[in-house]
Amino acid sequence: MYRGLDERIPEDIADKLDKAKTLRDTELGTLLQDVRLRLGNREDLDKHKDIDITLQRALTHLDPYTTYIDPETKARFDADIRGEFTGIGVQIRKDNSTDMLQIVTPIKGSPSYEAGLLAGDLIATVTREVDSDGRALEQAEVLQTKDLTLTEAVKKILGKAGTKVKLTIQREGREKPFDVEITRGRIELESVFGVKRNKDDSWDYWLDKDKKIGYIRLNTFARKTASDLTSVVRTLRRQGMEGLVLDLRFNPGGLLSSAHEISDLFIDAGPIVAIRQPRIGQEKQLTGNSAGSELDFKMVCLVNGYSASASEIVSACLQDHKRAVIMGERSYGKGSVQNIKEFDGGQIKVTIASFWRPSGKNLNKSSTSGKEDDEWE
Repeated sequence: MYRGLDERIPEDIADKLDKAKTLRDTELGTLLQDVRLRLGNREDLDKHKDIDITLQRALTHLDPYTTYIDPETKARFDADIRGEFTGIGVQIRKDNSTDMLQIVTPIKGSPSYEAGLLAGDLIATVTREVDSDGRALEQAEVLQTKDLTLTEAVKKILGKAGTKVKLTIQREGREKPFDVEITRGRIELESVFGVKRNKDDSWDYWLDKDKKIGYIRLNTFARKTASDLTSVVRTLRRQGMEGLVLDLRFNPGGLLSSAHEISDLFIDAGPIVAIRQPRIGQEKQLTGNSAGSELDFKMVCLVNGYSASASEIVSACLQDHKRAVIMGERSYGKGSVQNIKEFDGGQIKVTIASFWRPSGKNLNKSSTSGKEDDEWE
């Protein structure tokens, strides 16, 4: 817990920690209580955070990807994987000059988009008459966003579908602030992006329309990513696409099933990825088949040091099948499989297996010394 907070460990506590392996269960319990009491009441350990930090620090000794995910982080991950959440559908950040919330972009088709909010708008106040679960408040809650952290502000704006929230907006070119009341709804997140937005805010997927070269960027591998990507690819094919740039840079991964479907879309048939569980001596091979494959155009796949996990499965498969030229930087090397168990409102992720590319080479950097001359993706 001290290390998680980047604080110096008191000498007497350090002495006891050195002897932890020889302590009985009751003595270990007493030590944990003593450590927590010494740290006292503080905001960074409030609301379950002390337990979250302890679990996260303890699990780091197993491997880099075995960890505890606290309830708040779990909720964000779940929304990313589902590709949807309930709220007003706006990306926000803190504005450096005013410390108010600033709209980065409203999500196309979302309540904020339909309400006319614009990129660059400042949210001065958030007014709620119901709580996050949709229960009426005795008195309306009026919150100045400069007094809120970004995390706190997001919690106040999010809420149950069908409930309302009022935002006071400051917009460049408007003399006075104005109120916008928005009804929260179900928001579908995009994971398939093009080159630029058209005038109607749809994506333009042509990198070079004259030469019929398409461009698709994936920012994650969510539940609908494969189906959305397939729809875009087939639309471009009908329009005569002869080449495609698939951009997986800065894509941290996501669902294995999504990576499997996307790989299968672009290869004729054969192995896609092997999942090895050395402790129990098992290996599972995921393969593709010819039906529905899109093969009649050339491909380039872009990766960088932040392309990980599912991104590496797809790029390695395309490379080993000689389906695409891989360009960019060496990818992250996250070729491990985690088993997820629900625990205390959050999740414990435990590494149980590793990914191996069609060529039989290793995808997992952490199973090596991590040096540049080691053999991994």
